[in-house]
Order: sequence, then structure tokens, then C-alpha cells
Amino acid sequence: MKFGGLSNSFLRNGVYIGKVLGIRFYLHATWFFIAAILVWTLSKSAFPALLPGVAPLVYFIMGGCGAFLFFVSILLHELGHSVVSQRRGIPVPRITLLFIGGVAEISREPDDARSELEIALGGPAVTVVLIAVCALAGWLFRSLRWQPSEIVANWLVAVNIALVLFNMIPGYPLDGGRVLRAILWARTGRLRWATFIASRIGIGFSWVLVAVGVFITAFMFQWNGFVFFLIALFLKSAAESGYANALQRELLSGVTVREIMSANPIWIPASMPLNLAVDEYFLANHHIAFPVGGDDAEFRGLLRIEFLKDVPRDRWPYTTAGDLVASRQQAAALSIEVGVPAASAMRQLLGPGLGRLVVTEAGKIVGMVTRHDILHFIRIHTELEV
Repeated sequence: MKFGGLSNSFLRNGVYIGKVLGIRFYLHATWFFIAAILVWTLSKSAFPALLPGVAPLVYFIMGGCGAFLFFVSILLHELGHSVVSQRRGIPVPRITLLFIGGVAEISREPDDARSELEIALGGPAVTVVLIAVCALAGWLFRSLRWQPSEIVANWLVAVNIALVLFNMIPGYPLDGGRVLRAILWARTGRLRWATFIASRIGIGFSWVLVAVGVFITAFMFQWNGFVFFLIALFLKSAAESGYANALQRELLSGVTVREIMSANPIWIPASMPLNLAVDEYFLANHHIAFPVGGDDAEFRGLLRIEFLKDVPRDRWPYTTAGDLVASRQQAAALSIEVGVPAASAMRQLLGPGLGRLVVTEAGKIVGMVTRHDILHFIRIHTELEV
């Protein structure tokens, strides 16, 4: 799978394991859980059923190798998406392994249907090659009478075939859903409509997984049915998010920050002591953050109410707002130029801990824009369809 545009904060957590082609690889906390279950299942039931009568250590080694190579297969699958994406001029900052497999996080959505199709097929193409390699390895191990290795190779063939078939289901955000979206997009030229169709199929498929999970849990009395619930929840959320992204992309097309921002915001002079800033701004206006500017309204930083807690009250008269924001943050990361596309502002606002941006023109404070401002704009235009 791959996710583009606005990234899910759920994916931001993870253990860094390396970097290839400029792409960082992470293991999400949920991966460790599923990896342990997979090794246990392979070594305690799956492989003993296929190769009875050998030492428990052999099963454990087979299970460990099988699980490791399976996750390598997933990484290579996501790398297939990522390499094609980068060749189409769309950076991929990271790939994360988690309980449902892997997620390649692309920095933005493709510009055209052909790019979407090529990126979507990049992962399955790699998996098909892996299936052939594993099948060849299985044949070689069989001829050498290395039965444990043959069983692991054949299991990898089967599981990668299942991976391709699952991913090619035509529901967003699965690869098949992105292929369907690309085809509909190419035929109609309407990305929003194409995404709506593919995402509705994806949501429908998530409910099918819920039904499967209920059946396995309630009638077969197997706890692993709960995994289907987790996968369904993740896919449903991603499908809804994908359509929301397409909607935002369409409605914000050609719109600049100037058209959405709140103009002429209240700002605190950089030379003002904190005690006066609290009395004259925070207590008087009931906001939790204010821009700080120089004498010529040059943006210096954003003074948040939580910053005040780090300064002893007896130091407030001797500490200026400009000094405090200068020690806490980079002003450039908290501002955006007035002529920048609104879609770029939304991507920036979805960063961790960033709910508002100061709008500047030639470095001077001219407005404020928040996530709420952009979402409110989208809601109004969606309701009125203007």
C-alpha cells in the first residue's frame, strides 16, 4: 500500500532501521507484535505440519527465516512503489512496516492518471518477480534435498501470491483500488469522482473483513479473527482519508492562503515584557497563541501560552516576548507566505503540534491561517458546490 498527500500521524511513530535510495525505513510498534505472532505460528503449527519429526530448534529457525524473508518481501514491495514514485518526481520520505504490512508514505499525490497507475503497479510488479525467485529457489532446494529450505521457499511463494491477490482488490487504498482510480481518472478526467468510487469500494471491503472477523471469532472461536477487525478499521480510515484528500485537492485548486486567512491579526511587539503580554493580550483576548513582531511588523515567532510556564513569574518583567520565541522555535517553520497555495498550507498545518500558521508578506505579519479556516472553507464549498 501507499499513502500520499496528508500523512496519518499514526504512522509517525516507529523505530528507524536504515535508509535506501534516500528513503528511511521504520518499524512501527505494532510490527513487533505481529512479527512475534508470525514466528510463533510458523514454528509451532505451520511448518511442523509440513515437515513432521524434526527438532524444535529447526522449526524455530525455519519460522524466523520465513518471517524475516516475508517482511523483506513487503519492504521490497513498498520500495517498488517508491522507486517509481521518485522517478515520477514525487519524493518518498519513509516506508513503515506495521501490523497490516507496509506503507510507503509519498509526499504528495501524483499529478496525472498515468503516474498514479505506474506507481500503483510498481509494488505488485516487484512481488511477482519475488514469487518467481522464491519458486526457483524452492526447485533448487528440492533438487539438493534441503527440505526445510524448500518448505520455507514454497511458503514464501504462497504468501506472496496471497499478498498480490489481496493488494489487487479494487478498493482504495489497496493497489488495486489505486489502479481502478487511475483508470477512472484517465477516462473521465475527474480525480474526485474516481477517488469516490474507489474509496467506496474500499470501505465496502473493510465491512467484508469485519464480517469475516466476526465469523472467525464467534463461530470458529479463534482469537486471530480480531486481526481482521484491525485491518478493516485501518483500511476504512485510509479510504475515507483518501477521498477527503482528493476533495481538498479539487476545492483548494487555485486558491491561495490570502483567500482563506484571517487578515490583520493581533500581534505582540517583540520588545514587550511577558507580564504585559499576559495582561494585555492573553487575558484580554482569550487566545492561546499570538504572533510576535518587530517594530515594522516583521515576524519573529509565535508565542504560545505553554511557553510562559517555562519562565518563572518573577522573570516575566525582565523577559521580552521576542527573547522567548527566539529561544524556542524557528520562525520560518511557523509562517507561510500570503501567495502560497492553500493546499500547501494544509499539508504544513498537518505537521505534529502545528495548528496555525502566521501569514506573512515580504516577512511582515498580514494574517493567520488555521486548519479550521481551511476545513471551514472546504465545508462551505462542498455544501454549496461552488
